[in-house]
Amino acid sequence: MKILVTGGAGFIGSHLVDRLLERNNRVVCVDNFILGRREHLKDAMENPNFSLHELDLLELDKLDELFDQENFDAVFHLAANSDIRAGTESTERDLKLTFMTSYHVLECMQRYDVKKILFASTGAIFGDREERLKEESVALPESLYGASKLASEAFIYAFSGLYDIQAWICRFPNVVGDRSTHGIIFDLLEKLDGDPANLEVLGDGKQSKPYMYVHELIQALLYIFENADEKINVFNIGPSDQTSVAEIAQLVLEGYGAKQEIMYTGGTQGWKGDVPRYEYDTQKLQKLGWGPPTTSFEAVRLAVRKVIETR
Repeated sequence: MKILVTGGAGFIGSHLVDRLLERNNRVVCVDNFILGRREHLKDAMENPNFSLHELDLLELDKLDELFDQENFDAVFHLAANSDIRAGTESTERDLKLTFMTSYHVLECMQRYDVKKILFASTGAIFGDREERLKEESVALPESLYGASKLASEAFIYAFSGLYDIQAWICRFPNVVGDRSTHGIIFDLLEKLDGDPANLEVLGDGKQSKPYMYVHELIQALLYIFENADEKINVFNIGPSDQTSVAEIAQLVLEGYGAKQEIMYTGGTQGWKGDVPRYEYDTQKLQKLGWGPPTTSFEAVRLAVRKVIETR
């Protein structure tokens, strides 16, 4: 297959590119390099089945040219404003980088008759909820990131019906591992680099969410794409357990070799718009035949070790 991966130089996207190439697909990567890094693609660049385009998905005319030049079989759309905290600083950031990028991809797909899209969605569409979240749970986003992902899902549904597009909507948990450019492990290590004597942690440490090692997430995405065959396939992805911020902070301290006290800023949210806790119901994915081999805690512990090794 010839597959377009948007955001392919990013943390998750670059790992996806590597796995798709291992399966002998032809992969075209686009990235605007706001968060993506060329060094993430150093192995891919040596593969004759790979090509890289520095391209902003907001420039519809350039994206149109790419679709016109290539004959894509599928799109794996990962490009978005993945720095959720930054999305609270400007109300336009997620509108443009998360929603409009999705719209432009869908617009080009219908223009050039591309019939398959895998979309990276998120648990942030649900907001702060007490119940275990099923695929059909009511979505009440509390961040502009979550709202923009939810709007993108809605457009995928509409484009699917209007233009006969098959879709795989995959709602990610918190993802950790090597090549990360932001997120809790990255942020805590950066703070320790700046001041090894103190570690400030946002919130009260009780925030609790599912975490997944990036390589396991890629396994799940490819399994879903290859084994779910409805017109629209929606899956919550992740472990059934959660890990707290306090546990993560302790794992980072141990991995860094620091022993200082953790200073919590207080409050139930790390920042305005943050979802302090959520819990996935992943029975649908388990019935399809896949489940993560590690728990949230194990995923974080593995990721801390890997991130520190590769810094």
